[in-house]
Amino acid sequence: MHHTPPLPDYLDILTIPTPFPVGPVNVYLVKGDDGPTLIDVGPRFGPAQEALREALAARGYQLSDVKRVILTHVHSDHCGLAGELAEESGAEVLTHPANFLLLADSAEERERWLAFYAALMREAGMPPEQIAQVDRLRRGMSNYIALVQPTGVLAEGDTVCLGGEDWRVLHTPGHAGGLICLYQPRRRLLISSDHLLRDVSSNPLVEPPEREGGERPRRLAEYLSQLQRVAELPVDLALPGHGPSIPDVSELVARRRAFHEARARQIAESLQDGAHTVYELTLSLFPRLDPINRFLAISEVLGHLEVLELRGEVASAVENGVRLWWVQPRPDR
Repeated sequence: MHHTPPLPDYLDILTIPTPFPVGPVNVYLVKGDDGPTLIDVGPRFGPAQEALREALAARGYQLSDVKRVILTHVHSDHCGLAGELAEESGAEVLTHPANFLLLADSAEERERWLAFYAALMREAGMPPEQIAQVDRLRRGMSNYIALVQPTGVLAEGDTVCLGGEDWRVLHTPGHAGGLICLYQPRRRLLISSDHLLRDVSSNPLVEPPEREGGERPRRLAEYLSQLQRVAELPVDLALPGHGPSIPDVSELVARRRAFHEARARQIAESLQDGAHTVYELTLSLFPRLDPINRFLAISEVLGHLEVLELRGEVASAVENGVRLWWVQPRPDR
């Protein structure tokens, strides 16, 4: 039996609906003498704002009382309402520096990301009509985010005072490049956002290089090493971005790592008969997916191929604009 520590008196979990398949998002309310802090806020979506308003009202607060907003990463289900909230309350908005550009919307940065994904899908061998569909859906996602100018930085090694206690900021890139967790060592409590979820494996999404022409980050490889790092912390309870709390962090991490190892083996196995594109590999692994989930599958398979490539087990080359992958040494085609 795991001993599950009680939550601090100053911390409440608010369950906020989203229009996305992942279901509701956990927003963490930190009560304070000078007004509340929210860790994540939910998407820009009528029912989400309504639920947030009601949850705050039940605790004697209004949206305009919010003093601080901490954003764990830039996915719309977590940060979408921050713009409207900051406008209504004048709250400070704190997040990792990697999230600033997308949150404050340099239109240029958004277009750079969209162009990056279109090129990535072309290189993966995805048919043009599906690429166009994914592009439309990705553009539509921006409806769920109200832009916001962050006012302060939370980076690796910083501390932030919540409920009169110091919480350490851990930068844990993987699921997203700017994802942060918050850790309270004395309470052995971790706010894990989407870095660690009990019921679903966080999909480490491929992201563009920080600067044009730079090297693309290997998000899955980063995610696996950051998972290990979190597993080695003394944690009695993790509070995730979705779903129930996690009392057995190191066991869950062991399961996640085993899952990714098995998936990598499965992908290497699929390459035994010759060279394939990432798109072809996703079709053999996940035959029936709509375009946006096909895109997520491409992101996942590419992550595993990069891990296998780092180990010297697979290699790739671009032929006629499409990247082919094969196991080392290359089988005859």
